[in-house]
Amino acid sequence: MAQLIRSDEDGQQNQQTTPCPGDNKDWRSWDAFLSQLISDIKRNSITSNLYIDIWNEPEGPGFWEGRGQQQWLDLYGRTYHTLRAGLPTVKLIGPTTATAPYLDNTWWTKFLDFVKTNGSQPDQYAWHVESGQAGSNAFLDQVSNLNTMLSQRNLPQRPININEYATYDEQNPASSAWWIAQLERYNAIGLRGNWLSFNSLHDYLASLISKTNGGDFESDATYTSTRYFGNGEYQVYKYYNQQMTGERVASTSSTDGKLDAFSVITSDQKVKTLVGVSGAIGTWYLTIKGLSKVGLPTSGNVNIQTYGFPFTGGHFGRVDAPKNLGIVSHAYSGDFVQFPIFQTDKETAYTFEFTIPSA
Repeated sequence: MAQLIRSDEDGQQNQQTTPCPGDNKDWRSWDAFLSQLISDIKRNSITSNLYIDIWNEPEGPGFWEGRGQQQWLDLYGRTYHTLRAGLPTVKLIGPTTATAPYLDNTWWTKFLDFVKTNGSQPDQYAWHVESGQAGSNAFLDQVSNLNTMLSQRNLPQRPININEYATYDEQNPASSAWWIAQLERYNAIGLRGNWLSFNSLHDYLASLISKTNGGDFESDATYTSTRYFGNGEYQVYKYYNQQMTGERVASTSSTDGKLDAFSVITSDQKVKTLVGVSGAIGTWYLTIKGLSKVGLPTSGNVNIQTYGFPFTGGHFGRVDAPKNLGIVSHAYSGDFVQFPIFQTDKETAYTFEFTIPSA
């Protein structure tokens, strides 16, 4: 999926003096831009799997200062219908706010009222979660609020796209595992925020990889080096992408929201559970229920292999693979196994694997 986001590159401009679409009710330059954009996309045959995010963070002062909400709504509706007519197969995303869909958030309530009457409901509802809300049940509340507001307006649900998530400090193996579990639970699309800048903005894969002399953003030696390697967070996403294919298993987060887990039954007859915390240290217990459903007896012993994903060296440190932490035999009964997770730091993620009998 390719995603085109408008306005994000304009955040460093003076919004008081830089023209914005619809200033003085003049849409000519914006209409010309859209016409050229549609022409270029068609000419280069890039409509397949293309998603266009109409405007980024409209309530953020860096992208829409001093224009008011109605001008943004007019922009959104005008752009939606122009793109829909010119690029009928392309998916359109909105409202892409910096704030979440809470019931008293007028940037959401007025947006939903507008798209209902304007006939411009987006193909995906998008917002950002980069305000330190990780490690709580906030995302659950946000999804619930959106569904409530849609129901109140008789609008159908659409896929959710959190196309910026996690603050820079939250971008570590443990927090990434937490986010993966949250997004999977709600079938939400997720895109990590990129907090780098200058030469590094389009390098380092948004802080997932580093290279020789990494960390010196402005160093010519760093910028031209091509000796890339992954960090600990990269290894979490690599494991998730390559090792956690199969049947997804239902899961719940811890009651305090600080620990979450994503689990699958793989085609090679294994149960794999990725676990992470967001900004917390402590002891939690992981419970895996329904063992008989995968062919194990309701009581007995199960050998569980543990791997750890350290954050050695931080964002620019090299971690080539998860660390093998060994196999532990756990006695269980009642058709479930439970064991503690000792989280002694805020960065390390863990995965637990055990083999199930062949069918």
